[in-house]
Amino acid sequence: MNLLGLSLLSLITLPIQGHPGRTDSEGCHAGKLPRHCHAGTRSGQPAQGNPSAPVKDTGPSAPRTTASEDDYNRWFCTRINGETATRHGYTSAGGRRYVEVDCETGTTVYEGGLDKRSSLDSVQQALFFSHVTGKRPAVVIYDTDGREGRFEYRIRVACRKAGVRYEVFRGRLGGRGDI
Repeated sequence: MNLLGLSLLSLITLPIQGHPGRTDSEGCHAGKLPRHCHAGTRSGQPAQGNPSAPVKDTGPSAPRTTASEDDYNRWFCTRINGETATRHGYTSAGGRRYVEVDCETGTTVYEGGLDKRSSLDSVQQALFFSHVTGKRPAVVIYDTDGREGRFEYRIRVACRKAGVRYEVFRGRLGGRGDI
């Protein structure tokens, strides 16, 4: 009996470590593993791989959606007859690199982003994509909660200041990919 108690006590004191990597505003991250989540997300869905995780209440004004930024980018790009996730190479001091443009037409490169903190670098990305491709820069923000929040406001003001086209699409993707 004492041996069993000692064994259980040693299990309790073992350190438990997760894998490294920062998470985005929804508690999700990507690294060497595919993108995945560790906590309830804004979509109201439990974290992947943990069906008993608590569901985050988004309140009555925030629509629930399971669509990702990539889903919105595909939806947007299809509607403007663009090409999704185009890769362009460039050379820097560190060697040959590439960027992936969310959506590209014959004249414009679009950086798409959800109405979250993670989209604050959209203007920089659109400007750099423009530099690499020689096309006009644009930012598309997918407004999932029906209001202009602080991050959308900051992005809109920065776009105006930098001369970058700014578009907002309101709504959420349904089961068939319609907004």
